[in-house]
Formats: sequence, C-alpha cells, structure tokens
Amino acid sequence: MREPKRKWWARPRKLCALERPGGGGSSHRPDRRHDEIEWLKAHGVHTVISTMRTRHNLSAYEDAGLEWVHLPVEEEDDGVDQVIPVLRRKLRRAGAVAIHANRRTDFVAAACAAYLDERYGIPVEESLARAAEAGFSPSR
Repeated sequence: MREPKRKWWARPRKLCALERPGGGGSSHRPDRRHDEIEWLKAHGVHTVISTMRTRHNLSAYEDAGLEWVHLPVEEEDDGVDQVIPVLRRKLRRAGAVAIHANRRTDFVAAACAAYLDERYGIPVEESLARAAEAGFSPSR
C-alpha cells in the first residue's frame, strides 16, 4: 500500500483530491496505481470521480471494488458546476470520495473548494490556501 504523492483531504475522511492514482501521463505506473488504490480503500474511499478526458483507471477502480464516476470536465470552464451535484450525491453516504484529474490538481482543488464553500461556508480562498499547503497548484 502506497500513499498517493499529491493528495489533499479537503474534508478529512470524507473528500480527498489527488492526482491520478499511479501518476499522470507518461509517468503513470500500474504497480503504483494498484498500491495507491489500496491506500484509498484503506482510508475509507468508496467512490472515485475521474475528471480526465480518457477512461484510464476506471477498470482498476472497478476491479478493486470501488464505485467510479467519469466526468471528463477537467479543462472546461463550467466543469466545477458539473462536479458539485455529483459530490453532493456521493458524499451523502458514509465513507469518503476521491476526485482526481490526470496530473494537474488545480481543477480538483477548485471543485473541492467550491463544494466546501457551498456546503459549509468555508471561503474558497481559505480552501485553496490549504490545497496549496498540501502541494497543489490551485486556481479558481
């Protein structure tokens, strides 16, 4: 089991933003992916939301017994608005949800920050600062 290199628990034990398990792009490693998926499961994740344009990793989530949602919105301006309703629905359940892009983490940080603002009134800027402390390059 291997902890993902870049992750941010936007809401501890409930909402985790990270880069693609196994790494993104040409640095992707299947053995690392497997270990990081096992880490997510061990930390209570029941659903993974992928915002990548491609369907990479989805069968690995299914093989690991995780639910998954494919929302290929990473580069779209209205992508955050598409993610928020899915987060609302999936976060009602006990356990945690993980959301990832490929390598870039700015979109998933923005999506989590928008959710935290809507649901808990946490200012977006505060959440983005926390994401930056976790090693993300967030923007809104």
